[in-house]
Amino acid sequence: MVLICASSALASAPIGAKDYATQRKKLGAASLKTAKADPAAFIGKVVEIRGRLSGLSGLSESGSGGTMIISTAEDGSCLIDADKLPTENPGTQLACLVKVGEGCTHGLSDLRLLCCTYDVELRRLEETWSRAEAAKAAKAAAADPKPAPPAKAAQPKQQTLTVDQIVRAYRDAIKGFNRKLTDSQADTIARSVLGFSYRYGVDARLVCAVILAESSFKVNATSGCGAMGLGQLMPTTAAGLGVDNAYDPVQNVYGSVRYIRSMLDRMAGQKSWNELTWGDLSLALAAYNAGPGAVRKHGGIPPYRETRNYVQKVSSIYKQLCGVDRQ
Repeated sequence: MVLICASSALASAPIGAKDYATQRKKLGAASLKTAKADPAAFIGKVVEIRGRLSGLSGLSESGSGGTMIISTAEDGSCLIDADKLPTENPGTQLACLVKVGEGCTHGLSDLRLLCCTYDVELRRLEETWSRAEAAKAAKAAAADPKPAPPAKAAQPKQQTLTVDQIVRAYRDAIKGFNRKLTDSQADTIARSVLGFSYRYGVDARLVCAVILAESSFKVNATSGCGAMGLGQLMPTTAAGLGVDNAYDPVQNVYGSVRYIRSMLDRMAGQKSWNELTWGDLSLALAAYNAGPGAVRKHGGIPPYRETRNYVQKVSSIYKQLCGVDRQ
């Protein structure tokens, strides 16, 4: 296969990141990893592919377009047909929306470009939105904080705190857990924990307990099995949650909170927070550590030493953060 550059007469320039994001939402684009798992199920649907433009191929003199090659870090290269090829030089990082054709019965071999944008601009836009959402939700969390599950010990009456006071308390606690964090990093993590916890109906103290047990709030932590970041998300889990950079604290906290919520729903049947029991939390923590399949297989907390120690450790930390009896 000969790789060539497209002529300007046949070129299709990348659109703006905001316009691209609008189209992605409107079309309900799936991730490449999800589509590759079952190509036939996505025929006629839209998939997002983000990666490096490796080359352009098969351009005809009639102006019918050609094929662009996008290489991804985890899922290999994809061939995408286009009526008009982009003018970008090989090596440019692009985000592409493609339609899956009828030829994709066993693999994604029939793809057609709908539009594309510069991946770096899209990532900046997504990060800006994530931070704004976290800040907005943190403000809302202060007005309606989520309580801890009922405990035997009576809880003292809590005083009303301002948003700044709540954020400051979490920031100071997080810096106490990891003194290598800067004030700015601790503040970002605190706002993310508070914001996303409120959004998904999870106690922020439980999120802190999970992160403390997983990574001690080390942003760049990586386990021997490849788990990444604060909440130690596995690559496949991160991808399924829409987290494309697990070492970005905002994205990681977002993914970790969503995963905690997902495990709570699976183990407790989508109860509201106030309906959860300590048993529900234990099963959800076991699922977070060992996977929901292992919990279902064993009909409860799996008989794995690591998982049992993990559930005990996180529960103990959480109860301590809630100020309840740990017996």
